[in-house]
Formats: sequence, C-alpha cells, structure tokens
Amino acid sequence: MRTAVGSMPAGGSVGDALGMPSTHRGPWLLVVDIALPLGLFYGLRALGASDLTALLVGVVPGLISSAVSLVRTRRTDLVGMAVVLSMVASSVVAVLGGDARLLLVRNAWISLPFAGITLWSLRHPQPLTYIVTLALMPRRARAMEQLWETNARFRDAWKWITVFWGIATIIDGIVRIVVAYTLPISVVPATDPVITVATIVVLQVPTIVLLRRSGTWHLVFAPRRPTVR
Repeated sequence: MRTAVGSMPAGGSVGDALGMPSTHRGPWLLVVDIALPLGLFYGLRALGASDLTALLVGVVPGLISSAVSLVRTRRTDLVGMAVVLSMVASSVVAVLGGDARLLLVRNAWISLPFAGITLWSLRHPQPLTYIVTLALMPRRARAMEQLWETNARFRDAWKWITVFWGIATIIDGIVRIVVAYTLPISVVPATDPVITVATIVVLQVPTIVLLRRSGTWHLVFAPRRPTVR
C-alpha cells in the first residue's frame, strides 16, 4: 500500500496527520501509485505476459515515484525508504523464487513492521502516533505540546490511539497476506487500493473518537476562524 503515513505537508488538517494525500499531490499519487500500475498489469496480462512479469513492470512507476520523492525532498523519509526497500526486496525474492505471490505480499512487509514499531513506542514517554502527528502538523505543534504537558486525558488518548493503530495495521498486513494467497493472482492487485483506503478510514475512527472524548479535539483540529477586522 501507499502507507498510511506519507509525505509531511505543513498543513493543518487531521487528514494530513493520518497520511491522506495533500491536495496538490493527490491526483499524482492516484495516477502513479494506483492507476498506472494497475493499467500496466492488466494491459500486459492481456498481451500475454506472465503474472510475474506484469507485476514486476507494475512496480516500476511506484518505485520511481518514491525514489524521486526522496531525492526532491532531500530529507530522510523513513516511510519512503521502507516503500522503496520493500519494492526492491520483494521483486528480487519473487524473481529468485519464481512466485508472483511473493510480490503481491510486499505491502505486508511494511504494515507488519510498522505495527510492531507503533506498539513498541508505547514503552517510551511519547508514542509514535503523537510524534508523527506532531511532525506532520507543525502549525498545530505548539498547541499539542502544551496539551501534552498539561492534560493527562490528552496523553491517555494518544496512547490508546497508538494501540488501535498498531492493531489495525497488524490486521491490514494479515488481510493482505490472506488475500494474496487465496484469491486469483489477477484479482489481487485490484484489491490493494481498497485495503489501503479501508485501513486509512478505520484509523480515522479511534483518532477522532478518543480525542473528542478527551475534550481536546477542538483545541487541536478545529478549523481556524478568519479574523474579523
């Protein structure tokens, strides 16, 4: 999947914090990461290419997109690097093993380690979901840091959000593996964006509900009202 944690826009919406594409990048991501790979896979299949060949070619646009993004931003993007490494590693393993399904489970190679890191972060003072959101939303960082220091319910909310993120991402990885090894190979690529969208939507729910129950949602994510002069 194009992971739930993506680029780091300086925006102010919770959609940014949850890895939703920013407005100016959304169409590009849809084309390069979803439409083009699917078009190449099913087009090459129609021309008689093998499943493995079609899948390998379909990986190329996403690999180039991720590599270009890393170069253009000139920063260490752990998620982007994980995407690139998973694409390269799964392609090599699939070619050596001669099994196209090994390439179909590449996104689980991101989901499952990310889930482990997310849950492990609960051992630290600030959990991963809070740190990621803080980095993704610099305009809200001051308010979040103040709440973290002074509001116990805010801190508890983020710890529980982290638990739900970890569990949801584990389920995401398991679902991808089951789908890759049970459904026909020709069907699996079309299910990938569906699983990605479903995971993103599911992750929104505990974030919104828990922060609202803590009474701090409006202090961080409420739309800013224009100043009346």
